[in-house]
Amino acid sequence: MASKNLAIREDVYRKLSEAKKDGDSFSDVIEKLLERRGDLLSLWGAWGDGEDVAFIETSVKDMRKRSVVRTR
Repeated sequence: MASKNLAIREDVYRKLSEAKKDGDSFSDVIEKLLERRGDLLSLWGAWGDGEDVAFIETSVKDMRKRSVVRTR
């Protein structure tokens, strides 16, 4: 089995380490977290086309206009 080295922040390493159970590898923990993420397609249309959706869309557009793009 091939392996890859990843650079992660110390705080992320601690969280992954805390999530490990006896016998788990870091790969096992990451795989479980990715599987738990779930499928968003099942939520499609859950809010319908009401006023709530319009409010959310407007709020997201406003936040995007106000956000700052950071470059390194």
